[in-house]
Amino acid sequence: MGFFGLFKKQTPKTKRVNFFATPPSLDPSQLERQELFRLLNNTQADAHFAPLRAQARSIAMNSPLIAGFFDTLDSEIFGDNGITLDMASPDATLNGAVEKAFLKWRGDIPFSALSFWEVESLVLLHFKRDGEAFVYLNETPAGLSVQVIDPVNVDETQDDGRLVKKGVKVDENHAPIAYFIRDQNENLQEIPADRVLHIFKRLNALQTRGVSALAPVIYPVFQKDHFKSAELKRARLQSEITGFLVPNETEDDLDIPGIFQDQDQEQKPQTTIQEHAEVGKMTYIDKNIKPYFTESHNATNIEFFIKQTDKEIAKALGISYSTLTGDLNEVNYSSIRHGASEQRRQFRGLQNFIIRHLHNKVFKAWLANEIKRGAFRVELFETILNNFAFKPQGWEYIDPFKEMNANKVALDTGQKTLSQILREQGREFDSHMQELKKEAKVLKNSPLKAKNGG
Repeated sequence: MGFFGLFKKQTPKTKRVNFFATPPSLDPSQLERQELFRLLNNTQADAHFAPLRAQARSIAMNSPLIAGFFDTLDSEIFGDNGITLDMASPDATLNGAVEKAFLKWRGDIPFSALSFWEVESLVLLHFKRDGEAFVYLNETPAGLSVQVIDPVNVDETQDDGRLVKKGVKVDENHAPIAYFIRDQNENLQEIPADRVLHIFKRLNALQTRGVSALAPVIYPVFQKDHFKSAELKRARLQSEITGFLVPNETEDDLDIPGIFQDQDQEQKPQTTIQEHAEVGKMTYIDKNIKPYFTESHNATNIEFFIKQTDKEIAKALGISYSTLTGDLNEVNYSSIRHGASEQRRQFRGLQNFIIRHLHNKVFKAWLANEIKRGAFRVELFETILNNFAFKPQGWEYIDPFKEMNANKVALDTGQKTLSQILREQGREFDSHMQELKKEAKVLKNSPLKAKNGG
């Protein structure tokens, strides 16, 4: 017998016990058990996109805060002129021709009731409110036609759980092949995926439909609005006169039809009737019923609750509290600059997302259609395709004097380039230099300058 065998014989067998720290969420109290166990019901990210979309549309229409958010979002992302095309090929004449042709198409899309500016706004609204946007592209002899498809019309009932999911037909690699879309006459059509732009933010690789960006704020918005409504009703009820008329025992019965019975009629057993108090309503009750009034309520914490809820909603939507609510009472230069910088990063990310998924793809389809129509020579296709970019709007300075001085110092010390500074304002270096040259030429030939001897 070897050493190890002897050791095993002499050593008593003991059961090994491992001690691990148990997170509280895995061993909740009875009070919290049901609520925490609901978090274990992990479902697909797009399993409930349809009811979330319906709720999001409701609060976007009925909540002033959310309606204002979408108006602000549209103005911040697109500004006055939308996201513009900028050609930068070596051929300046070609650049001008392409930009002019695309600008003309933006305002007059063939076989469409919308301009491209309206398409941009609708795509942004559908993407943020509904969680997804659908754009139909159709090449025609008159030019590229673009239609926005309401996500409701993509029939989610078409689902076999395998290769057709929520109205989207996919291949074995889960890439979209076609979309099942119902037209205005409720006719179902199968549209190839290469003619549809499906814009949504993925939460996992197998996701086929988008989830509303309002999903985390739907309940807080509803809860806040419900709380405000309840407090307003309570305040109005207590500010109005609500009374009960109780006849004295010594008085004769009042001649009120339907309230008191005739004395010669047989008395029936009385029952207690519970009614909700109504503002301005005077109710007759029997003399043997004692009225009880609710205690006066003063919602001292309503302002804190609403403000805190609005801050949480603003954080979830990626904007500052002051931008969401318009409340500037606690804002100073440092706080508003920090808040503006943070939300502008969010806006820039959204601008780039829209450019990648909408503008770049639409422009490539437009250019291919223009080449087929003979508007541009075939040999120019690669030149145009390799030298285009879409430029989103920038933002004005919060404090022009301070920020322009800071940019001057950064430029002098080499920490920033002029191109970078101009890009922050939504402008490009080459366009800026062309404008400077044009202004210099105009000023040089100005009659006013010649009159003054300049």
